[in-house]
Amino acid sequence: MLVWKDLFSGDEMVSDSYKYSYIYNNACLQVKAKFITKGSDFVQIAADDEAGDEGEGETVINIVDAHELQEMTLAKKDTMGMLKAYLKKVVGYLKENGKEDRVADFQKGATELVKFVMGKFDEMQIFVGKSMDTDAGLVFAYTMDGEVDPTFLFFLDGMKEEKF
Repeated sequence: MLVWKDLFSGDEMVSDSYKYSYIYNNACLQVKAKFITKGSDFVQIAADDEAGDEGEGETVINIVDAHELQEMTLAKKDTMGMLKAYLKKVVGYLKENGKEDRVADFQKGATELVKFVMGKFDEMQIFVGKSMDTDAGLVFAYTMDGEVDPTFLFFLDGMKEEKF
């Protein structure tokens, strides 16, 4: 199993147990999440004709629940300021760690991702890791057209991959 942890906070952000893909010059990890009901003992079987009582339980997003992501409410201007500082920090990390060849692709892909996020800002949910470290990576979630479950966007170069 692969787990991605934030480079700066060490928070576990996501794992490969979800459907994922690399987009924007491999600068972004796009992950499909699902709404799940937590704490319900109800099990639906084919003989259940009534679609009503599905038991008690809290509906959560699987990635948020499993990795203890924390939702934040930010203004667009504040988000942009935080992103600029974070992207600068990631570029510095890449240069310091012998990954200069990755900087150009990261900057190009991250710029495309930021433009996408800002264009759909009113539809985005913003998350940070468990420690609530706002100097670390921001995670964005939105619902794609025609879908019910959210899609999460992570800055791939701002995370380290660990195998378990």
